[in-house]
Amino acid sequence: MNTLRKRLTGLYTATAGLILLLITAAFLAFSIRELKNGQAQQFGIIWDSLSLRFQSSQAFSHSYLSQTEAEYQLIIHIQENGIPFLYPGSWKPETKREALIERAKEKAGEEGVLMDQAPVSSSANISSLMTIEGDNKDRYYARVLVLPAKYGGKSLCAIGFIPPLGKALGKTIPYLCLLTLLGMGCLLLISWKFVGWSLKPVEESQKKQAQFIAAASHELRSPLAVLRSAIAALDSDLPEAFAPQKGTLLPLLEKECARMARLVDDMLLLASADAKTWTIRQEDVDMDTLLIEVYEAFFPLCREKGLSLSLKLPDDPLPHVLGDAQRLSQLFFILLDNAKTFTPSGRSILLSADAKASVPGILPGRAGNILSGKRPLPALSVQVTDEGCGIPPKLRPLVFDRFFQADNARSHKQHFGLGLSIARELTLLHKGTISLSEAPGGGCCFTVTLPCAAQKSQNINS
Repeated sequence: MNTLRKRLTGLYTATAGLILLLITAAFLAFSIRELKNGQAQQFGIIWDSLSLRFQSSQAFSHSYLSQTEAEYQLIIHIQENGIPFLYPGSWKPETKREALIERAKEKAGEEGVLMDQAPVSSSANISSLMTIEGDNKDRYYARVLVLPAKYGGKSLCAIGFIPPLGKALGKTIPYLCLLTLLGMGCLLLISWKFVGWSLKPVEESQKKQAQFIAAASHELRSPLAVLRSAIAALDSDLPEAFAPQKGTLLPLLEKECARMARLVDDMLLLASADAKTWTIRQEDVDMDTLLIEVYEAFFPLCREKGLSLSLKLPDDPLPHVLGDAQRLSQLFFILLDNAKTFTPSGRSILLSADAKASVPGILPGRAGNILSGKRPLPALSVQVTDEGCGIPPKLRPLVFDRFFQADNARSHKQHFGLGLSIARELTLLHKGTISLSEAPGGGCCFTVTLPCAAQKSQNINS
């Protein structure tokens, strides 16, 4: 199970991590695109300001050029009638200033914008936004403007440095990498916890299955050992003095076979309940008649053990229940047999019933079936109360588990710890609930609540 948890954790982390990486990559690509657009827009704003000043014939002083170039990492080249303005520049680019200017002229010339020649037309001639490469993989934006002048023409060339992406993004990439690593770590932790939570029901199911197999093996081992011993004794040649003892072996074999058959039947019933293939026949059941029949059938068994069995019914007739009469009888027989087993001789057992109203519009059951109507639906409550030794509060939630016995020594060999599990399944099949509480005298009180009949009988599958 731990290996499976590790593999699933790795799978979930890898899947979620891949999604996180894709999102990070998409964000980085978007940031790069926005950065490039921002750089181009910033150069465009500076160019508009320079070209407007140039076209209005305002003077470009050395101080203005020096300040503008240094602030925006620009190269501003001005010439008139082919003669450049004498200005050495205020900063040193990675590629020589003259080389960049020549490349900008060449690219502008490819568009028909010639800086070294007087314009033919009387209108301004402007190049598009160009990108030029330096000698050291440095990149620049460039634009060229040529204007007609009184005695020829004048031209303006602006070249703007494009910072490398790593430098432009600054600490963005390291922060993104750090956040991605932290996200992967959080995903790993969350995946480990989530997978553990998801596998917990499977692990519990496997644990219960192992316990079930171990308990079933334990219960089957005892009758099988008796059967093997008795068969070996029957096959052996005993002295005549021991011959009468062979007559007692056949009843023992029959008793142990019946015990094994009962255990196998109980296990098959529970397996059918787990597989949802346990079918019950639903019919309108008269609960007064059924409880009286159960009482009369069980009374002699209690008298043999010296127990007092009482039946307490209300004066008014009990409401009918929609269910399987045979299975309901089996349910109450299980509870009475459990009470008989754990109640000492000389004490009493009480079988009682009363009608009550359940939660409005909801029948008790495995999940609660919501029915139409707002009035409280009638329900029938049946209690089996004994004066036995009782069950400690911490063990009460376990009494309906399979093969559970409060007596770890398993002194009551006629019981396998499956009866109450079957009683719970029978109750759930009838959309009811079963619970255990402490009786006033310190014994146990099992309460079964069943919804009353509300429709015609029909056969349903569990």
